[in-house]
Amino acid sequence: MSFKGKRIVITGASRGVGYHAARLFLEAGAEVLGTGRDPERLRKAASELKALGAFTPVVADFFDPAAPKRLAEAVGRQWGALDLLVNNAGVQTYKKDWMAEGVDLLERQLRVNVLAPHELTFHLLPLLRNGDEPRVINVSSGAGTRQALIETPDMPTYRLTKYTLGGLTILWAGELKGAVAVNALDPGWLKTDLGGPNAPGEPVDGGHRVLALAALPFEVSGKFFYGDQEIRF
Repeated sequence: MSFKGKRIVITGASRGVGYHAARLFLEAGAEVLGTGRDPERLRKAASELKALGAFTPVVADFFDPAAPKRLAEAVGRQWGALDLLVNNAGVQTYKKDWMAEGVDLLERQLRVNVLAPHELTFHLLPLLRNGDEPRVINVSSGAGTRQALIETPDMPTYRLTKYTLGGLTILWAGELKGAVAVNALDPGWLKTDLGGPNAPGEPVDGGHRVLALAALPFEVSGKFFYGDQEIRF
């Protein structure tokens, strides 16, 4: 699949998987609008990414409930259609159990890891419907599969939000069948701010897996992938 001329939104594009996915898409000829929460970090990333192609930075903090709609409005001013939305921005806090986390963490991380992707899909749907074989990729985690919840119940909030993102993916895919392909991605355990320095993979590996999923046939929807290899929710 060629990405030349594709209009792509990537959240969390100032670092990690999002940054490398943006770089790879730009090198493949796409136009990319990327977000970051930290204005200075996004400015630095944008200066590098603009050297590769058409990159537009937009500051967006998804802890703010108004951010998804504002971002969708910015995308609408940029383009009249959207070909790919990569819901990549996410947060993780490592605690060993619910009691260590307290009661507030779940609400805060649901806002970023689940509600923001849901609301962005909702608000960007008119643009996606105008796109060329439009797709949504929800960046999830192997930590959020049903088996992982059963076998390794630490950092419960993060696991639950990513498990919920899988359900969100299935439901949107069902609603948009034949119109917009919606899939989830496990980018792997990587040396990102979330994955930590001991992870076995590099952030660019996750970027390549985003592109591998984006290149699958349009008919593929409602599934969970590690690159182009299907795995179980």
